[in-house]
Amino acid sequence: MKEQRLAAYLGERKRLVRLAYRYLGSVSEAEDAVQDAWLRFADAEAPDDAGRYLSRIVTNLCLDRLKSASRRRETYVGPWLPEPIVAQAGTTDPEAGDAALDISFGIMRALELLSPLERAALFLHDLYDVPFEEIAETLKRSPAACRQLASRARKTLQQANPRFHPTESDVSRYVAGFTETARTGSIEPLKQILAADVEFISDGGGKVPAARDVLSGFDMVAGFLVVIAQKFQPPERTRFQPVSVNGEPGLVLVVDGKIEQTMSFALDEHGAINGIYIVRNPDKLSGIGLSPKG
Repeated sequence: MKEQRLAAYLGERKRLVRLAYRYLGSVSEAEDAVQDAWLRFADAEAPDDAGRYLSRIVTNLCLDRLKSASRRRETYVGPWLPEPIVAQAGTTDPEAGDAALDISFGIMRALELLSPLERAALFLHDLYDVPFEEIAETLKRSPAACRQLASRARKTLQQANPRFHPTESDVSRYVAGFTETARTGSIEPLKQILAADVEFISDGGGKVPAARDVLSGFDMVAGFLVVIAQKFQPPERTRFQPVSVNGEPGLVLVVDGKIEQTMSFALDEHGAINGIYIVRNPDKLSGIGLSPKG
């Protein structure tokens, strides 16, 4: 019986980690939550649907963790972005076609607009088909209230959700444009790649240089990039390496074999870049298992 229970848990584990990450934005915290879920699941009566039951356990654990996480973020220096999940370029994400499991930075950014309870109602219902009656038991709300939470969350995501995702060629366009701006000091190359309403978010956590505020609009973002390009005097062994960041094409900036930052993007309907997400906080880069060679 214990072997069957363990097999059911292991069969759901990757999906559960993805679920927990969508709450917490941290790989290690997501894995810890899913490990704790096993301890509760192992001692529970055999459920009819292991995935549904485990999703409720993980949700409760994540909601508890979010209480302390919200306090930490109150003192976080500068914009907060999730810990990037980096893989080799061209890596196929098995969940890429499932909108309910999308962890691209544009989506993760949009999820931050939702309250923890809105996220929980949406995830449990849309990802695991948990009935609102069961969601009500988990969230200690009425079924009608949970239905409203999920509805509000869905509408918010539909409005904020970036529907257009970058390709490797889009990332190459950005690198080419930024490189040309660095070479010439001209803003013109950026006009070919950035949207008028582009948003630039850089997470340094107060530990390394980064923009302390979210930058919005072409003039502000392009002006900032020009300044960075003029100041950026790369060492000889500096390069942009194509990778997969949270399931989508992105970049890591590698200096002397060390990853200095990750970069990911979102596009508008015209193929212009309207979201640039930079993670520089070394605490969020330390777990990257990539070993780039220059």
